[in-house]
Amino acid sequence: MKIVVCVKQVCQVCGRSGLAPETRFLTPQDLVYRVNPYDEAAVSVAARIKGASDKTEVHLLTLGPLTAERELRRCAAMVEANDLFQIVSDADLDPRSKSDLLAQAIRNIGPDLVLCGKESIDTRHGQVGAFLAHSLGLPFVASIKELDISAEGKARVERSAGRGLREILESTLPAVFSVDMGAQALLLPSLEQKKRADRLVVRTLAFEEGAKPRTKRVGLHPPRPRPKKIAAPDSRLPAFERIAQLLSAGRVEKKGVVLNGTVESQVDGLLAFLKEHSLFNARNVPGGE
Repeated sequence: MKIVVCVKQVCQVCGRSGLAPETRFLTPQDLVYRVNPYDEAAVSVAARIKGASDKTEVHLLTLGPLTAERELRRCAAMVEANDLFQIVSDADLDPRSKSDLLAQAIRNIGPDLVLCGKESIDTRHGQVGAFLAHSLGLPFVASIKELDISAEGKARVERSAGRGLREILESTLPAVFSVDMGAQALLLPSLEQKKRADRLVVRTLAFEEGAKPRTKRVGLHPPRPRPKKIAAPDSRLPAFERIAQLLSAGRVEKKGVVLNGTVESQVDGLLAFLKEHSLFNARNVPGGE
């Protein structure tokens, strides 16, 4: 069995030095380059699968410059990776463009299973896994907690369905799964595993970038305070009702509809709601009415 784990390098702010106001008081010393924690969880899942079978191969795949090479090699030591691939690209890519480049590399490797993190801690898009599965034409399950591979070559995954519910799904392979935190305990590589990972040669890959990114971040702002207006109680009401309104701070009960059933029926319900309130124009969507 051959597994590819997509690993993203992220930059995290550990503190502010108080210098360089032109860069919002951030200096290179305030930044820490590491592997996305959700991708580390995916590496742990791959390590458990490889530990159960000696014939399993694990390949790590990253996109962009090697800003956290030390942490990448630590992940390679955790799973005793067979290869460490790097897609060379310096462009500022949106999730769809990233998935296209990753898909080209994955087609060349030809894995039976593709794992990635549920989302990255820097952008929180959570879209690459779904776009990747779409580009490869493979089944996709998001935010899995457990993964078991049967002897017949089928995958049995468990994910949280909210409100304490656990959803168990079966999927054929090859497939793409995104992994949530807490799926497996992170492993601590031994000294021999670290030495072996340090000897791995990073294999660079270069592909032509696809179409122009469809989305681009133009700004990032802290949340704005939104003071809530509280209407004065109606003077015609009894005193105890006016006091109750003041104590509730103008709280209004929210009304809504809970959609249950399959994913398809829930999507149909959402589209019907958007069309009913004139929030969605199907004529602007390819294949719409």
